[in-house]
Order: sequence, then structure tokens, then C-alpha cells
Amino acid sequence: MSISPPQTEAELWSRASAIAQQTLGDMAAAVSMAVPSDFRREKGFIGQLLEQILGATAGNLAKPDFTHLGIELKTLPLNANGLPKESTYVSIVPLMSTEPLSWPHCELYQKLRRILWIPYFFDKTLEPRYWRLSNPVLWSPSLEDETILREDWYELMSLVQMGQLDKISARLGQYLQIRPKAMNADVRTQGIGSHGECVRTSPRGFYLRTSFTARIVHFSNS
Repeated sequence: MSISPPQTEAELWSRASAIAQQTLGDMAAAVSMAVPSDFRREKGFIGQLLEQILGATAGNLAKPDFTHLGIELKTLPLNANGLPKESTYVSIVPLMSTEPLSWPHCELYQKLRRILWIPYFFDKTLEPRYWRLSNPVLWSPSLEDETILREDWYELMSLVQMGQLDKISARLGQYLQIRPKAMNADVRTQGIGSHGECVRTSPRGFYLRTSFTARIVHFSNS
């Protein structure tokens, strides 16, 4: 089943609001998809389902999911207390980047400018098809949020470009952190070494901390 892309932000918001409180099973049945019984091997299923339901256009491109609207789609698993269960992946870290750092032109900024958050309740006591969506949030960072995100990005990318990958850990960054991003520990990609040489290293991604996304969820329920 093919669903046409939303033509306006208001249309996208209307679609997102219409599926609030629905279960994954309800939505999957509407587009003839089967909900996996075990998400350990199908972690991307919920995002793919919502892309189909809402009419996302980016596919595998490194652009916001609703490219023509400049809006990224992010799912957010919540625990029983309604708080984010894990950090949120945003974009891959360009480990071979040698270009002058420019926040307004980086992929991360393009995806953070406008996000449609779709939280859902992760409940291990239920089959995934019974997991229910919470209320959506259409969000843009405040001036203060963007300032801190930009500072985090500059600090982390400076270490990348200086070949100091060994100094990067998930502890760095107030809102933003860098963490490994691969199916397993054996996956390798290219990065910059301490002397500017090309080295083999683990792929890494930019993630938003749960302490940051928790404020977004709280805002939606306030």
C-alpha cells in the first residue's frame, strides 16, 4: 500500500495526531505489514512502519525523512514511567571529515531543525503488536537548546578531525553524544588517526541523551 507524501506540515501533523494511541498491530494491518515478535533483529521496524503510514520521502538518503518539508521523523521508546528508554540516534559521524566545521551546513543540524517525534510505550510484558503510541510532538530546538547542541557538536567534531578518536566517549557532550553505530563490534570504517593518517575504526553516530529527549516528552504531556 502506497501512501502519498503530506504536502504541508499541517497535513503531516494531522496524520500523526490521527494515529496517537493506536497499537503497532493496528497500524501494521492497515499497510499489510507483519509486526516482528522479537525486535532484537528488527530494531528499525517501527520507524519503517511509521514512514509508510505517514508518507515519508527520504528513503535511505542522508536527508530529513520528509525532505520537501524539512522534517525528520524520530521514534522514541518510553518506559512504564513515560520516560525515554534509550538515547536517540540522529546521524552518522563523518569520521573522515576534513572540511572547516560549519554547523548550519552539517547533516546533523539539517535533521535537528524540525523533528516529528512519535513516542511509543515499550512493554516487555506484551507482544510488540500490542505496544501503543503516545502523543506526537512536532519540535524545533529553542535558541538555548541549539546553542548547547552546536557547542557539543563543535567539541566532538574537533576531536574527530584532530584524530583523537580515543578521547571520545559517551560521557562527552551535554545534550549530544557520540556512540558506536554498527551491527556488531567487528564492523570497521575509515577514520583520521592522531598523525592525520587513515585508520580503521568503529563507525560512530550522533545520539541525543535521554535527559534531553525527556524534556521533549514532558512538554508534549504538559
